[in-house]
Amino acid sequence: MPLPAALRLLLTALAIVTGVAGAVFPAAAGILRASLSDDLTTIDPFAFPGLVSSGVLRQVYEGFTAVDAAGNAVPALATRWETPDGGRTWRFALRPDVRFHSGRPFTAADILWTWEHHLTRTPQPGYSAFYLRGIEGAAALQQGTAASLSGVAIPDPHTLVVRLAEPDALFPLYPFLFVDRGMEDEFGPAWHERASGGTGPFRLTSWRRGESVRLEAHADYWGGAPAVEAVSLAVLPDTNTLLARYDAGELDVAPLPDNAVRTVVRQPRYDGQIAAFPRAQVRYLALNQDLYPPFRDRRVREAFRYALDRVATVNGLHAGRALLTNGFVSPGLGGYHPDAVPLTPTDPNRAKALLAESGHAGGRGLPPLQIAGGPNVREEATYFAAQLTAVLGIPVGVRIQERAAFVAAINEGREALFINGWTADFPDPMDQLATQWHSASPTNRVRWHNPDFDRLMERARGLADPDARNALYRDAEALLREQAVAVPLPVPQFVALVRPGVTGVVIRPDGTTDYHSARLP
Repeated sequence: MPLPAALRLLLTALAIVTGVAGAVFPAAAGILRASLSDDLTTIDPFAFPGLVSSGVLRQVYEGFTAVDAAGNAVPALATRWETPDGGRTWRFALRPDVRFHSGRPFTAADILWTWEHHLTRTPQPGYSAFYLRGIEGAAALQQGTAASLSGVAIPDPHTLVVRLAEPDALFPLYPFLFVDRGMEDEFGPAWHERASGGTGPFRLTSWRRGESVRLEAHADYWGGAPAVEAVSLAVLPDTNTLLARYDAGELDVAPLPDNAVRTVVRQPRYDGQIAAFPRAQVRYLALNQDLYPPFRDRRVREAFRYALDRVATVNGLHAGRALLTNGFVSPGLGGYHPDAVPLTPTDPNRAKALLAESGHAGGRGLPPLQIAGGPNVREEATYFAAQLTAVLGIPVGVRIQERAAFVAAINEGREALFINGWTADFPDPMDQLATQWHSASPTNRVRWHNPDFDRLMERARGLADPDARNALYRDAEALLREQAVAVPLPVPQFVALVRPGVTGVVIRPDGTTDYHSARLP
């Protein structure tokens, strides 16, 4: 039975606002102690979360489907979905035995409330509004000319029918996070700071900014209660502190920052304690043509690509635990196989020649630049900045920012040259292509616009046949390469230290460290 509202409000408010766990976790039965490489940027499921926050929120909130350890889409809150007309209408059968952390039952009305809130949220629409724009009536609701989302029908509490303006074969895969519609009435607009409103295997019960996060097992989880009672996550961005805490026996699981892997994997004392997982991510050096006008000349962009020795970083910075491709989609994502296009070789002479052809021989007339990034790319950014300065003659520095500040800066288009990455939220290349490069995407951080690319994405979205979609994705990748929109960078594996005897911890390709099946010795 749900707790009385007043008691639940008291308990959750105390837990989330003031926290119940410190940054140092003593060993306790049933509590798994792990770490985060950075603080959360938000716990609001309607805001853009970034990788760290997303990995936590996906254990608290769920959508129609989820991503398993192998990167496949699997049913989550929907048990079945079908379309009678090639993707224009979708009928979802919802799991009937699901309860929110509040104790309230999950129904189709919660989905409708979540979607309407995304579309009408101010001052910015919610993160999922981009995926919802094709629903009939979405534009009218956003513009305030309609009071509800007309393209959604609810025949019964566990059936949802969605009508789209155009076919969308990927709609069931989109990474929605459905929210308990009773939370706002119960706790007010900032409910997410006071209570946990999802259906996931864990309730978010504490977030001490810059220090720790606590997740507690959801006993009524439809997939079975987690084996551990709780997960305490210490925010440990400093590698030395992280390793000291692990060595002292204060952590059971320690996901490693990318820049720490090469030193940790070579230390014998960690033999048998290192776990590696594939990562469905693309990374690139982003060139914002709006902020830095010389980047509008393709020869300048190509010069950057030829100037960098990216192959050297695979072993030098990532200890060989990274994959370097010449594309903008993770190979194998959703069964996608990219064209076999050789990597652009490092060629300083070619880089200098291209810059000279553009009228900037030796970097003449080019304003100074800084490579911006989060703390985990400091060494990589420093290496590339030195190469660009030496080869092209352009003064290039490095600006490392705290993660949340960096994400805010690139989302607002305030960085001209930066190291960016995108981990797939759902297993289809559309996620890594459209989110990064479509003109309408709120996460098109490079601000590159191309109507031909947009048309490829819109056509692919309507194709139910994966082979036909993949053919268009290959055309889209070819266009990105031909335009030299960015410089692809190596993608490291997810690597973690796991204490002997701890089992069941998995880092999924989407970056979520899954503790549902975790067991302590």
